[in-house]
Amino acid sequence: MGSNRFGSSMFRDIVWRLINIVVAALWIVAAAFHFVDRTFQSVMPGVALLVIGLFSIIFEFYRPAVVVENCYFLWNFMGRGLFFLLMGCLVMGYRVVNYVAAGFSWFFGFMYIILWFTSFTLFPMADSSRHHVEP
Repeated sequence: MGSNRFGSSMFRDIVWRLINIVVAALWIVAAAFHFVDRTFQSVMPGVALLVIGLFSIIFEFYRPAVVVENCYFLWNFMGRGLFFLLMGCLVMGYRVVNYVAAGFSWFFGFMYIILWFTSFTLFPMADSSRHHVEP
């Protein structure tokens, strides 16, 4: 039997990264619709969604050590799930695209939280030596 060049863990990593990219792209699309109203109350969440969505996509390809260390919650399931739930609340609006983006964000946020309670591993965890106290 030949060895499989692409292991199942690599496949899972690619699938979850694609899901993260799609959800972040939906945040960016919803952010674009926030600019249509041209009011301060609508534009400011749009700016936040745009910046967070762009950085979320960038961090799927390149993870600087300072980001991994200081945004540790993004590299475990509970943290990413809660982040997606929060972003789903921020993206919520009265347009269909807002409902779609919020729905995807909430769905995958709950999926991440469910995965927190399983032994499923996905992301290479950051060096958490500063988070643990030696006995």
